[in-house]
Amino acid sequence: MEWQVRPIARQCAASGKELRPGDMVTCVVHKPLGGMIERADVLMEHAAAYQPPGLLLGRWTREVKERGEEEQAQRAQLLASREELFLSLYEEEADPTGDRAVLKHILAMLLERRRVLRPAGPAENGSLPYLHAATKQLYQVPAIDLQPDHIRQVGASLDMLAG
Repeated sequence: MEWQVRPIARQCAASGKELRPGDMVTCVVHKPLGGMIERADVLMEHAAAYQPPGLLLGRWTREVKERGEEEQAQRAQLLASREELFLSLYEEEADPTGDRAVLKHILAMLLERRRVLRPAGPAENGSLPYLHAATKQLYQVPAIDLQPDHIRQVGASLDMLAG
């Protein structure tokens, strides 16, 4: 499965201010209670105070590029954004809907294919150990037999990531 992170917004979700090339923004992926998964791009000076509604799924920081440069930078940053989202899913354990577990599994498969993560042994206690190549940190990824219901469960996330 190939997907990419949508291009950055052109307006700060917290202040409404226009995002300009060179601005540093925090990209926030969250799921409002009872809603679909969303992405918000927030200027760095507003990021600490920005509280997305519902469950925070992940966040990463990046620089706003010129539109032409943005497409080129998008390709170069595609793998890094996927990796950052995967790592950010481990910053908080709460996962009442199970979305985080499904996203961890899907992203781990993709990052294994790109050699960012490496299998580190057999499945145990419902999880697969993966070694992060750059940091040598071990991550326990939920062992899920992906079914169509799982894809529907995080479909909005996949759409949001695919753009």
